[in-house]
Amino acid sequence: MSPVDVSQREHAVQDAATLTEVFRHTVETCSQDVALKCAASGRSVTWAEYGHEAAALADGFTSMGICAGDHVVLMLSNRAEFYLVDTALMLIRGIPVSVYNSPSIERLSYIFTHCGPVAVIVEDDVQLERARAAAAESGHHPRLVAIEEVTPRDDLVMLADLAATSPTDLAELAGHARAGDTATMLYTSGTTGDPKGVPLTHRNLLFAARTLTKRMGISLRGRRQLSYLPMAHIGERLATHYVHMFEGSEVTCCANLESFPEVLARTEPHMLFGAPRMWEKLYTRVQDLVAAAPDVPLHCHLETIGLGHIDIAIVGSAPLPRHIQEFWRSAAIPLADCYGQSETCGVGTWDPQDLVLGTCGKPFDGVEVAISDLGEILVRSEAVFAGYYRDPARTRMVLDFDGWFHSSDLGSLDPNGNLTVRGRVDDLLVPTSGHNVSPAPIEARLLQIPLVSHAVLCGSGKPFITALLVLDSEAVAKWAADRGWAERSPETLTTDSALRPAISCHIDNINTGLPGAERIKSFALLPGGETDWTPDTVLMTATGKIRRAQVLQRYAEIIESMYP
Repeated sequence: MSPVDVSQREHAVQDAATLTEVFRHTVETCSQDVALKCAASGRSVTWAEYGHEAAALADGFTSMGICAGDHVVLMLSNRAEFYLVDTALMLIRGIPVSVYNSPSIERLSYIFTHCGPVAVIVEDDVQLERARAAAAESGHHPRLVAIEEVTPRDDLVMLADLAATSPTDLAELAGHARAGDTATMLYTSGTTGDPKGVPLTHRNLLFAARTLTKRMGISLRGRRQLSYLPMAHIGERLATHYVHMFEGSEVTCCANLESFPEVLARTEPHMLFGAPRMWEKLYTRVQDLVAAAPDVPLHCHLETIGLGHIDIAIVGSAPLPRHIQEFWRSAAIPLADCYGQSETCGVGTWDPQDLVLGTCGKPFDGVEVAISDLGEILVRSEAVFAGYYRDPARTRMVLDFDGWFHSSDLGSLDPNGNLTVRGRVDDLLVPTSGHNVSPAPIEARLLQIPLVSHAVLCGSGKPFITALLVLDSEAVAKWAADRGWAERSPETLTTDSALRPAISCHIDNINTGLPGAERIKSFALLPGGETDWTPDTVLMTATGKIRRAQVLQRYAEIIESMYP
């Protein structure tokens, strides 16, 4: 593409009022570039093919009766068909509703009842049966569309059979949407209560994509991205769907987290978004490589695991231990914390060029961040949603008359505008001393202990602060093997006479930097092999946040034992 063409494309994209207009411009100007790759199948899709197939599906969805404003639930992993279906629905002003990959039947049933989808797109037999179970429980029976070959039934349509052979021209389809149309609806994973429907408009998401790409400072045109987190996660969706559409990048889809290390090494992305746990595991992987081959330059180890070309590295959802962030930045990977929610399209703060460690950086251009008198983080911008779907009461709790979104997060701003997140309003601990203790900063320090994977502070209504520490099963197994105890079970190691003192030493160091009322006086170790300590389970949300109330209930006896 000539410099003139590039300039024309940039102006067209910047002037676009909807994501569908952006999509059309990118299809026209990047037609022969690869848009999508599927790691599992090896399939590649050019932008021209993406445009043609999305238009064909748009006509197919129209033929099955899907109309503007209709909700369609997507039960899909990260694969090319997700992009095709999601974009096709936007082209006809339908509303794609992404759900996390393994929601409970109860939660899925709630979503069916709440948004009343006219159709559900499923991936395979497993998701098909989950959709049918949710339909039976909710009493709402949407049309079912399957991607892969599944057991045939009368209530089922195959996606391939829907695609029109001579689709409507993409330019015509792309002109249907309006800036105020809902482009997608995400359901928050939520640490408490029912999930909340978050409708996001084309205007919201275009603002978010524009301000994010401006802050990146480089073009992603033709550069590689890796899509592996659930597409119901606003960070993943913004980075590898809307920014991808905006920039004309190449996205490789990784449908299975078990294959993530292999796909990462093969893809060698230029941009990567992830939760702290992912960056921690990659850090451990690099440390193992360095220990095995200390004479090999660090950049060679980074290339081995697929991080040799990273230009943009983002960590979100929770704080990253400081020593791990320091390592990545010393390795020339500009990893920076971001702050945002589904309700703000994921854009609050992020500043990789001028990062102050321990903060989430400065607000994006066009985003205002303020701290209320109670210490709550407030956000205002064009990316802020208009309210929860069919839930005016909850909407009034988070949106005020001046347009500020009340995040329920506690935080502070330094003189230069860098945001530090200090926890959740609802998570404040109040021991009998009367002091307010925010657990998040202390838990972040506990996560720097090499053998710990999760930490939960306790102490409301108690005389002092205690901690539940979940052991990192891989790190503890290696620790035990190094001492000739490879046969020991995780349960027995929680009471090991050598392990507890090793962790206690770290806690003593943490306590030296804390005021007396915040110091940890006792701790309990929990084995790390339990599946409940993984995302989208009883104890954790789909985005990896701890469900504190459930943890305190589950381990009530252990907590009480720390207060003799």
